[in-house]
Amino acid sequence: MNAQQPPRSPRAGPADVTVGARLPASLTAPRRAREAIRHALAAWGAAAAVTADAELMASELVANAVEHGDGRPVDLYLRAWTGPGGRRGIACAVADTSPDPPRPRRAGPGSERGRGLAIVAALATDSGVTTRPGGKTAWFTLALPEPGPGRAEPEPELEAGA
Repeated sequence: MNAQQPPRSPRAGPADVTVGARLPASLTAPRRAREAIRHALAAWGAAAAVTADAELMASELVANAVEHGDGRPVDLYLRAWTGPGGRRGIACAVADTSPDPPRPRRAGPGSERGRGLAIVAALATDSGVTTRPGGKTAWFTLALPEPGPGRAEPEPELEAGA
């Protein structure tokens, strides 16, 4: 994971936050994050595969923030994102108030925990953690699939505020 801010679209700003949710530091937070992502991406018309990956990654970051955080609420943000070469996608960020950085670990075959950051790194176009006074933000970007010969229509463009 990179230690930088998520790439921003040229017009990024507060209006680009399509989903902003404050989640309780509880076992329900990952489920609530999945619901928020699912509803936003459904409204945008995103493909099921993109939605499933985004839900999984967001819930992993939220679960980590809740489990390893300081007991305060966790903030979830989702917005349209434009990557290198104008490729469209989404950017998701999870902010918490714990100053402790995530510690990736290697999970064994029988381990029930320890795979969240590896899952995010494997599925995301890019990901990272940014530390700041008063906490940190874990984030990922996910590019939409490029239209190809096997696709009847290109993926719909995501519009902030859609």
